[in-house]
Amino acid sequence: MGLFRDLLAREGRRPRWLDHTDYCGRLLAAGAIPWDDVSRFIDWHRKAQGLLRPDVAALPLAPLIAAAARRPDLTEAMAARRRPLYPVKALLADEPLRDRVRGLLAALRATYPTLPLALTLPAPRALVAFAAGLAGLAIEPPTAEDADGAALYLADFLRSFGDSGIDALLLEEMPGVAMTAPLLAACRPVINIAGHYRWDVGLRHAGTAPVGPGFDFLIAPGSEAGVPSGLVLPPGYWAGQDEAPEGGAFIFAAIPADAAPEAVLGRLAALG
Repeated sequence: MGLFRDLLAREGRRPRWLDHTDYCGRLLAAGAIPWDDVSRFIDWHRKAQGLLRPDVAALPLAPLIAAAARRPDLTEAMAARRRPLYPVKALLADEPLRDRVRGLLAALRATYPTLPLALTLPAPRALVAFAAGLAGLAIEPPTAEDADGAALYLADFLRSFGDSGIDALLLEEMPGVAMTAPLLAACRPVINIAGHYRWDVGLRHAGTAPVGPGFDFLIAPGSEAGVPSGLVLPPGYWAGQDEAPEGGAFIFAAIPADAAPEAVLGRLAALG
């Protein structure tokens, strides 16, 4: 059992997994998170964690990738072919990106030895659309076949971090989109890699149907017997307009960039 499973097994208040990237990026980094400087990134991340006290230390891959894709050589490589999968292939094969992720994960693991370390990243189909957008390519909506191919590239990418001390991997589908059976099947290479390294693997999507075997936790409107569920705090919660949902094994929340600091601290305290 890893640190994330240990966290969910504890008695007491529901653990909190907070995505503070947008909020603390504005509040503590003037909107410019130093993704390319490990020391400065850890300094920023420690301030964010100290302010909000989440129970998980998370590295979100999407904004890190977006920052890396500002490199002209990488953008050019991603846009070199107009095939839907080519931007993903070029992006995930980029060694400077892999080195950057390795460095940040190692520093996070050393900084938070007792907290679960999570890597969050787009699910395979979402990654196809995301990479194409970064490359400036207009493509048709990605298919399950595209997701199959992207998952293979993603699995190879994740092998680079097998010794980085990751506890949990969270795949995030595009907002408001439910995973269908073919898209769930496309995740199998990623699930297999996670199992090999003993990472807990979770899925965040908008569906209510069972997702089947392979996922260790879910963040979704529906629940599944025997699979811990994270309940999402609605955006209005931070302004006092909504209440926190009851139940669930843990709370998941993305704090809006424009949330008021006093309100955020008060609403965190209200969670108990």
